[in-house]
Amino acid sequence: MLKLDEFESRFRSADKARYAYTEVSIQRVAVFTDLAEEPSRRFAGDVKTMLSTLDADVAWTVVNGTEFRQIDELLAHVERLQPDLICTYRNLHGRARRFAFSLGGHVDVLTQATTTPVLLLPDPTADDRLPERCQKTDRIMVLTDHLTGSDAIVSYGARLTEKGGHLVLAHLENDQVFERYIDVISKIPSIDTEEARVRIREQLLKEPTDYIRSCARALAENAVPLVVHEEVTMGHHVAECKRLVTEHEIDLIVMNTKDEDQLAMHGLAYPLAVELRDLPLVLL
Repeated sequence: MLKLDEFESRFRSADKARYAYTEVSIQRVAVFTDLAEEPSRRFAGDVKTMLSTLDADVAWTVVNGTEFRQIDELLAHVERLQPDLICTYRNLHGRARRFAFSLGGHVDVLTQATTTPVLLLPDPTADDRLPERCQKTDRIMVLTDHLTGSDAIVSYGARLTEKGGHLVLAHLENDQVFERYIDVISKIPSIDTEEARVRIREQLLKEPTDYIRSCARALAENAVPLVVHEEVTMGHHVAECKRLVTEHEIDLIVMNTKDEDQLAMHGLAYPLAVELRDLPLVLL
């Protein structure tokens, strides 16, 4: 039985998830603000400049603050426009913008009630512009705690990265969860705790590492002109993410916000979306 189990483990270990490249189509973009008509146009112009990787014939629609207030009105505009990408910012039509504790009801509903990716931008400046640092997408990070098999967010990150730019594929394994399981294992006499610690950690990090390398190969084979960087690590999610953002001088982060079995935003995405208020985030 032990030999059979060992054979099965080796077989399963050799069965690796491989990235399949898909070209992402973005033909219609909608920008939602709570500003007046003219400031909304200025803000949207800055967003268009930042997203220079989009094709010149993309249809841009600007919905200003006088055209909706309630969430159901916002969703009606989304249903009418059928955009491929929604651009907005936290606490849209909210009174808590200066309090850095939430995304606001409009954004919460957008990310969960629609299937449209949301580009969550920093708040407009005092003169209703996009902050000066948000001018390019030369360095993009795809971030998740389960990167293996996440083809959609990798393809989206590749689509928005400028030609010759840098795509950082980052897998963050929660070290606190890992230590909790090791603590449980340490209480089972038949399992060698230190061996389990080493072997489990190796396997947890090996799978996303193999997947990232398959991403680099597939993007190169499809002549996608960018440089892929590998970041697979364990740590506290928010602190480690901030370190990676600084180290790689990241312009934009792509994250997954949906789980099939829950209505709320995916666990890793929400605290990062609240914390990283000065950085554009694409929420898929």
